[in-house]
Amino acid sequence: MSRPGTPSWSLKRRLTGRVLGLVIGGWLLTIVLATLVLDHEINEMFDEELHALVETTALYLDAVQRPVIARNIGVETNDGERILRIMPADGTMTPAPWPPVPADGFHDLQGWRILRKTTEGVAIEAAQSKAWRREEMLEAASALLVLALPLVGLLLWGLGRTVAETTAPVTALARQVGGRRPDDDTPIRAEGLPEELLPLASAFDGYLARIESVRRAERDFVANAAHELRTPLAAIRGRLEVSDDSDATATLPMIDALTRRVERLLQLARLDAGVAIGRGPTDLVRVLRLLIDEIRPLSPHPIRFDDGDVESLMICADADALAILLRNILENAVEHGTGEVRLRLSANGQLSIENPTDTHALPAARFARGSGSTGQGLGLSIIEALAKAMDITVSQRAGSGRLALDLRFPLAAQPG
Repeated sequence: MSRPGTPSWSLKRRLTGRVLGLVIGGWLLTIVLATLVLDHEINEMFDEELHALVETTALYLDAVQRPVIARNIGVETNDGERILRIMPADGTMTPAPWPPVPADGFHDLQGWRILRKTTEGVAIEAAQSKAWRREEMLEAASALLVLALPLVGLLLWGLGRTVAETTAPVTALARQVGGRRPDDDTPIRAEGLPEELLPLASAFDGYLARIESVRRAERDFVANAAHELRTPLAAIRGRLEVSDDSDATATLPMIDALTRRVERLLQLARLDAGVAIGRGPTDLVRVLRLLIDEIRPLSPHPIRFDDGDVESLMICADADALAILLRNILENAVEHGTGEVRLRLSANGQLSIENPTDTHALPAARFARGSGSTGQGLGLSIIEALAKAMDITVSQRAGSGRLALDLRFPLAAQPG
């Protein structure tokens, strides 16, 4: 569990980001190094071109044996970026975009790469603009980069697939744990998990086993205690009923209340044990009428049932479990309410039960009691557990001194 204020982060995004950062950084470094090497190799190639041009010119001049006329020759028409300069021995100079070259060999002067050679009284200078050389190098580097872009895209796609496949077991484990019901204590499926996740799955299974052991011990204790109390309470009540002592007779309501609490403890223990509950169908109207007829004579407040002109309403619920659920709701309303209990049923499977009360909301925790309540909070726990087991939606409303429970039951399929 993360600390409050600590932002959550994704293992997949972090792994992808860091690997991608390393790949991009390595790729950029490779491009820089490749550009430097390419620049060096292209300059060497251009120097060899200048050397070949000067040597070819010298051989040509030696072969023709004609007087040399000082002139500049553009190697390519109208580009002005590669120039061949021929000067006779008499010192006649032609205009050039670079200053006089002091000696034979390669020179870098005012943005030009120049090769000078003197032979048989003739000076030959071949020059290339450095800007032109740089432009050629950038064109070659751009072509290399363009050719590499599809490879970069393929690399990014492969990286995404690899990271997704690598983290898939982690995602599957998180989905498996996150999608479990709160009462699901079955072991985690460890098939296909990598070695790094096996200790986590094993520890989680051990944790669930310890929780289930504690819950089982708690259920057994509650069930055994409640079961052992039923017989003595029945015997005590039987003796009190035949007693002529008025004080003994006055104790009967207390014995009855204690007996109901024991019964609720047994019901709660059975629910916590996960005893399977049937899916019906059951006639909700019939169960309601039977319960109201049973509870009404013992209730200090009137109980009114508006059936909405529904004679029969079949729902997906076990009859016994439904009776326990509705009995607990009605008994809570009778015991803790301050006036008439009203039940209203709709044909869509919604039942509303409301009555006046001093309570603004029902306590959510087990064994929690509302203000002025003499119960132990068991009935509400049974209501919550049974409603969840039967897929019954329960909500409460409070206002104007009244408290209402709204129950929506799953309707059974109509025959034919």
